[in-house]
Amino acid sequence: MATRGWRMNSEIIYLYMYDIGDPVSAAELDGLFRNQEDFSKYEFRRPEPEEIATFDVPHIFNLKDEVLAVGEAQHRFKVQVAVYTFGSFSIRIRYQIEGGPHSQLVKITFDPKINEFVREIVSRSKKKIEAALMKIRAVKISATMETYRFYYIEGEKNQILPKARKMIAGLLVDEKDADTLEEEYIEYILGKSISYDSGSILFVGWESAVMIDKEYQHEQELLIAEISNLQLLEMRIYHAVLAKELDTASRSMRRIGVGSASVLRKADTSQINRSLGSVYDNTRAVLNNINDTVFGFGEWYLARVYSLFSSVFKLDTLKVSMERDLEAIDNERKFVSDMEVSRHESFLELLVVFLIVVEIVLELLFLAKG
Repeated sequence: MATRGWRMNSEIIYLYMYDIGDPVSAAELDGLFRNQEDFSKYEFRRPEPEEIATFDVPHIFNLKDEVLAVGEAQHRFKVQVAVYTFGSFSIRIRYQIEGGPHSQLVKITFDPKINEFVREIVSRSKKKIEAALMKIRAVKISATMETYRFYYIEGEKNQILPKARKMIAGLLVDEKDADTLEEEYIEYILGKSISYDSGSILFVGWESAVMIDKEYQHEQELLIAEISNLQLLEMRIYHAVLAKELDTASRSMRRIGVGSASVLRKADTSQINRSLGSVYDNTRAVLNNINDTVFGFGEWYLARVYSLFSSVFKLDTLKVSMERDLEAIDNERKFVSDMEVSRHESFLELLVVFLIVVEIVLELLFLAKG
């Protein structure tokens, strides 16, 4: 009851993330939409040690604001799209609460009308983005997607946490009635956090992240949350592609069969080999890009923020699984290549035998005429 009447400034950022498969260059993205965000104003304003490396940021564009009227209330949403050169984009729907009761953050989060409106905004924005990208090249937006929410609460962590720890835990696990959560579970959820200084803290969960800071400067943390989700998305997509490719190759090889008659199927095995090679190269490029991204964060705060997201999303476990998939693909390629070599050798042996037989027949014919 002590928190009744407690008011605060906060923000909810809904993230809807998609993959387009192919990388795009920075030059191609310049001017994709008219209102491009000047990211320089979001530069890390805290003291920055020299060892922090600069990492590539996306091209961020501001689309038209959207307004939802509910009775006399006007809910304004800022719409952004962040396009990454490695071939992914995120639609950001941002909603700010100025001086509202703390309960409003939970109310907005779980309001069905607002959530439906957000999905409508995303649907319209996705069509605009696809149309704009198609002017660069033919793209195919993935059916698989990731959704996430990033919350910002203004204030000092030592003042906010005693009043809001249950609410924050509920937001992290997408639980409206946070009072039902066990204390031990709340401790576990809130344990996945990192602080830059004594006043700020970032909590990371599977469903969302919550940032407490007295200053409105969470764009770097938001970027890392977005990049981590996009890496999760890419690995989910390519893990499914690898599994499908292995299954297709195995079924094709069984259908082709072995033996002298299968020499006629050389074109089939060549196609299998090319397909396996293509998916292997594409997946390896994705994993290499993920590894390069990690190095780009440097060795300090931002790297640790990424490490926290990576731990929560089990990115390292997924990478190990994909490495095993790639090993299986490579073994399958070697098997197909060995089969092609074996068939080629068998064909040459048959050809030599055939030529010897022809030579003998011709010799016999020559002797018979003599």
